[in-house]
Amino acid sequence: MNDNIGKQIARGTFWTVFMRLSIRLLGVISLLILARILLPEDYGLIAKAVLIGGFLELITELGFSAALIKTQNATKQDYDTVWTLSVLRALILGGVLACSAPSIAIYFVEPKIETLVYFYAFANIITGFNNVGIVDFHKKMEFDKDFTFNVIKKLSSFFTTIFIAVFWQSYWAFPVGVLVGNITALITSYIMSSYRPSISFSSFNSIFYFSKWIFLYSFMKALSEKMDAFLMSKLASESELGLYTVGKEVSTMPSLELAMPVARAALPGLSLLNHDVGKFNLMYSNILVSVLFLAIPAALGVSVLATEITFVLLGEAWAGAAPFIEVLALVGLTQVFGACSVSSLIAYDRPDLLGKVSIITLLVNIVVLPVGYFLAGISGLVLGVLVANFIRMCILIFLQRYLGILSLTILFQGLWRVVIATTVMYLLLVALLLWINNDSMLASLIFLIATGGAVFFTTLLLLCLLTGCKNGPEIKFYHLIKNKLIAR
Repeated sequence: MNDNIGKQIARGTFWTVFMRLSIRLLGVISLLILARILLPEDYGLIAKAVLIGGFLELITELGFSAALIKTQNATKQDYDTVWTLSVLRALILGGVLACSAPSIAIYFVEPKIETLVYFYAFANIITGFNNVGIVDFHKKMEFDKDFTFNVIKKLSSFFTTIFIAVFWQSYWAFPVGVLVGNITALITSYIMSSYRPSISFSSFNSIFYFSKWIFLYSFMKALSEKMDAFLMSKLASESELGLYTVGKEVSTMPSLELAMPVARAALPGLSLLNHDVGKFNLMYSNILVSVLFLAIPAALGVSVLATEITFVLLGEAWAGAAPFIEVLALVGLTQVFGACSVSSLIAYDRPDLLGKVSIITLLVNIVVLPVGYFLAGISGLVLGVLVANFIRMCILIFLQRYLGILSLTILFQGLWRVVIATTVMYLLLVALLLWINNDSMLASLIFLIATGGAVFFTTLLLLCLLTGCKNGPEIKFYHLIKNKLIAR
């Protein structure tokens, strides 16, 4: 059973990685085009317009889909109740956001924001009517269908955004792209799933028992995660906010693109093992090792190459984002552990701990972020984000170790060689940056990435040969590549 679940998680991870890479590739292409058409001020304006809506979306996330995935024998009443609650949530959020639009514009002293907020409110309402039947793509580990659904949505949004940006050169490319993507998702959800939901509240009590903890977690997490954006929106200029927003997206991309697919694929698989803590521990610990095997060097690599990445991906006008990327890449590494921890605690039926941890995280942010700004301005605030996320990661490690679902021994045995190899790679890249000629940023970046990757894997191989390792993540990675090559 363990092997079968592991294979299902691996297949799910493949499709989810493929999906997120495809979506991210479209996102990178979009960013490369839009960064050369629009200005940081445009990004800052949109960041302010979506700030309140995004915050409301996060604080009212009730984990309805997770409740259906976790429940092995969910009934039609369960599905219909989840759909009904999703529709009500979307209508309430959209209404609150629309009513708040004039006040949001006044708060930010920017009249343009009011119309943008109305637009985003309507776009958000549409998502609540999506067919709840598509949850089965995830629950039954049919991730190829999940891939198709999400890529169709992204493609429609991508082409709309690029078209408007190129021909009208307006920040309206963003909200119109979101609206078209949401409408496409709504139509596609009913085409791809034969399930037809109806209004029902019959399973409200059982759904709410689980969702109340997810609500607490989402509410506190939203306050924590949006605190930096709220502070930046009042303490920094629109240009600085735009640099920070795009820098955060670029810096955390490599780490989270490795973690989120695994966390998403692991939830239904780990839910099948929550009756056996020993098997759960073994499966989850090895999943975490596999994710961190690539996430650790990816995060450190982005951090040390922040300047080169900024110039190549975004252009010279975005040079001010490099210091943000350097620090926020490390934040991405802590979020890798956070993403996997959310799946493990939900699968182990302890969502209450997520809510309690989120309260502590909020208190940490309330203290650390203002202190960081007081000591070193915007740079100190960004460092405060890193410190707060690191504290949260340590708390999650302690809790999962206490529950017996995480083995620190397996983590250490699987990752100590990775940490040493990453350190060697990092130090070499720092030395090369002092020597290399930056006349061609693209050529320099390609050379540094290739050299860093070669040094990382060579160091891993040497350590493996010296210690006689037989079952580490590097061995599994080697056999995976070998089998793929032989199969071809």
